[in-house]
Amino acid sequence: MKKAHFLIIRIKIKDEPVVSFFLKLLFLLPFPLFIIRVIINFIPKKVLSDAPIEKEDLKTMLTAKGVLIDIHSKDGDHIYMKTI
Repeated sequence: MKKAHFLIIRIKIKDEPVVSFFLKLLFLLPFPLFIIRVIINFIPKKVLSDAPIEKEDLKTMLTAKGVLIDIHSKDGDHIYMKTI
């Protein structure tokens, strides 16, 4: 399995064009994954106890190249994440 080094994030909120524009500017460039891995290390296990995924599995999933998460809500919001 090849390792990913960057994460592309696109977030669009239907009813909030100003917030959507700010998020587009914030995530304009691909985000380095080492920063996200460090942040995940600082999250206590208690916080993720109700989550359906373990902390180590989350870090493994983020390091895999080609992972694509595309979420469309009923409200019209859109979240797109891809590891490269």
